[in-house]
Amino acid sequence: MSRTPEQKAADEALTAAVEQALTAYGSEEQSYVLTEYVVLTAQTRYDEDGDAVTAVGIVYRDGDVPHHRALGLIDYAATRLRAAIAED
Repeated sequence: MSRTPEQKAADEALTAAVEQALTAYGSEEQSYVLTEYVVLTAQTRYDEDGDAVTAVGIVYRDGDVPHHRALGLIDYAATRLRAAIAED
């Protein structure tokens, strides 16, 4: 997939933001290299009647991640989240 200059700049900014968040919320005892990410979003807009319409969005690193890898990453994260919830 060919990306526009705007998409490339957005991808670079998003990667920097993900790395910054990982550093801010992570442990300094271990150093990791960011290899992939999937950002999940919830968005709301209002239609002409004033009713809320919700959408879910997905942003991949550099605009594209193979579906099988994205699903694996999302499923693994969901499994870990469910385990953390169960422990609480």
